[in-house]
Amino acid sequence: MPAMPKRPWPLILTLAGIVILIIAWCVYWFAGAGFVRRTFESERAKLAEQNITLDCKAMDWGGFPFRFERDCVSPKLTVKGDEIGAQRLLLVMQAYMPNRAIALLDGPVVTDKGLTITHDRAMASARFWGERDWQASLELPKLQAPPFGSADYLLASARDTGTDRYDIALTARTAQMLLGPGTLFKLDEAELVGTVPRQAVDRDFLRALGQNGGKVGIDSLRLKKGDLVVTAKGEIGIGPLGLVNGRLTTTSSRLDLLMKELQQDFGLSGKDASTLTTMIGLLQPGKTTDVTLDLIAKDGKLYWGPVKLTDLPPVF
Repeated sequence: MPAMPKRPWPLILTLAGIVILIIAWCVYWFAGAGFVRRTFESERAKLAEQNITLDCKAMDWGGFPFRFERDCVSPKLTVKGDEIGAQRLLLVMQAYMPNRAIALLDGPVVTDKGLTITHDRAMASARFWGERDWQASLELPKLQAPPFGSADYLLASARDTGTDRYDIALTARTAQMLLGPGTLFKLDEAELVGTVPRQAVDRDFLRALGQNGGKVGIDSLRLKKGDLVVTAKGEIGIGPLGLVNGRLTTTSSRLDLLMKELQQDFGLSGKDASTLTTMIGLLQPGKTTDVTLDLIAKDGKLYWGPVKLTDLPPVF
């Protein structure tokens, strides 16, 4: 008798397994999507109790099969009566990595105070491992916020490690910032690593620093413009009257370029520049590179070494 053909059990079992996995994944996705929606609306309700609302002209949920997405057209964020609007906000959470969320924002961003901020698509991301164990970042390319400043690229990040301070970092390239009327500070590169008090973050940050005497720790600051590189470390705080106070130990790569920048950006006169150069020569004989001096903010004034650079108005 001819042999009976073997039945393709391996193929059948493989196909059955794939079908079961697809069904299980669909069940997981729809259950997860429902949980995400309920959690989102619950958090919105909690924020509304604090006078913080997020509204959309049009809204849609989606992302099947690998993401949970909330697409918001013409989002408007209202914080205690102050409004901020944008063109589009897309919130994304990976279905296979639910502890990570990403937000994509299309500008321009417009406030009810008349400020318009333009940028290429901005991306914010966050990862959570626990209530006091997370990290987040915000990336802003081609940022323009006239008249206050601009940056070709800006990256800000923060991390919670469970202590009484948050870790923060900032990177900027080809940036400029308005320091005061007619004073525009320009940089090729800027990098900052530091810490801020936890108790000051959930409230009006500057006032909280002033009330509690907290300090912003500067672990590392690096500023670069052309061949001039300035590094610094120390701490900065706010007094009860809103005046900045603190001390940073700075090191400048070239004294001649630093004097030039102080004259251009801070209005230091040629006479004061010569006097300062002479005093530095007395304090650090023969040094024209890697010059170290303290930058001190005290009583509404900013000093670099023994010389006053400018007045500092109250921040609130």
